[in-house]
Amino acid sequence: MRELRAIGSRVEFDPRRYWNDRHEQTRGLDGVGFLGLRGLNDWMYRVRRRVFARAVRQTGIEVGPARVLDVGSGTGFYLERWRELGTSELIGSDFSDVAVERLRGDFPGVRIESLDITTEDPASLEPLGTFDLISVMDVLYHVVDDAAYARAFANLARLLRRGGRLVFTENFLHARSELNHAWHTSRTLEAIETHLRSAGLFIERRQPWFVLMNEPVDSDSRLHARAWWVMRKMSEKVPGAGFAIGAGLYAPEVVLTRLLSEGPSSEIAIARHT
Repeated sequence: MRELRAIGSRVEFDPRRYWNDRHEQTRGLDGVGFLGLRGLNDWMYRVRRRVFARAVRQTGIEVGPARVLDVGSGTGFYLERWRELGTSELIGSDFSDVAVERLRGDFPGVRIESLDITTEDPASLEPLGTFDLISVMDVLYHVVDDAAYARAFANLARLLRRGGRLVFTENFLHARSELNHAWHTSRTLEAIETHLRSAGLFIERRQPWFVLMNEPVDSDSRLHARAWWVMRKMSEKVPGAGFAIGAGLYAPEVVLTRLLSEGPSSEIAIARHT
């Protein structure tokens, strides 16, 4: 893989190259989410649509007149969600040049900016102004460097107005310790809250993003891990299986994400700028 290169005995991940390559090679929701899951991936995004809308309503901020920024817009899925919710001033962004170019073509009425939220130059953020609401969906756990991760929250706080809300997803591990991969880091709830506090942010609400239809990274249940492995392999190998699995799990997933306060997988959180 071109996005991975060896440095001595260590492998370094090049996220910009990875996402440029991925967007060049795919279109639509195939460019984000799990690769190869076909119909299951589509149903997972239906769950995201429902849970995201619920979380935005829970911020208590009226969306219509709010100034909104979406970070890591990718294929534009959450730009569409914000427009459904009625926001009148929306800015999308990504650090992939390929994604930015496509977003500008696909969303001609939306301002799209090239933005690396981990930038070491805070002054570069000033032309964006400040926002009432910022969304960062399924992005932050791809920031594997801890210093860059801390900068991401500091920069998000700079872009939020006082009292503004950050809507984001993370893995918030509490049943397991930190999990590290070259392209992905799952951090503990305690570590994430420490970074938030340092940036002047605190979590008001947190709930499951998925319960059944995503990798159980925060579960030590072998049964749960095996069930996910079977679902994933069937979705990859058996035509139509992913769609059938997703269709069967969609309703219980939407209910469980509403009822449970903790989940075995990714969670969605609302943080407030103090």
